[in-house]
Amino acid sequence: MKKLVLVVEDDEDNRDLVKFLIHRTRLDVELMMAENGKEAIQHVRKKKPDLILMDMQMPVMDGYTAVPIIKAEAEFGAIPIIAFTAMANPEDIKRSKSIGCIEHCTKPIDPEQFIKLVQKYILL
Repeated sequence: MKKLVLVVEDDEDNRDLVKFLIHRTRLDVELMMAENGKEAIQHVRKKKPDLILMDMQMPVMDGYTAVPIIKAEAEFGAIPIIAFTAMANPEDIKRSKSIGCIEHCTKPIDPEQFIKLVQKYILL
């Protein structure tokens, strides 16, 4: 069964890289894209994804604001959200996990690690 992954990323190059890596794996995955947290919340409410990759620093609404809103809604609280960010110090990791992110994936992406992380949550 095809899994739906929401990629929330304001940088077009990063969105393209995620598309390339996911499609290269030949996993049965449909990608949905959002450029900020506000769009992400709208997408989640319309079509519940199986996994969310959330950039933490974006214009309009950042991931630190969007994740708690998504997690607060009972219907969406169990969706795994991976923080997808260039911020990699221990405080950033602790902060992203404290708001409900289950993992912290740093950019620039290590392609092998990234794919293993995505597979971990969509192949359940």
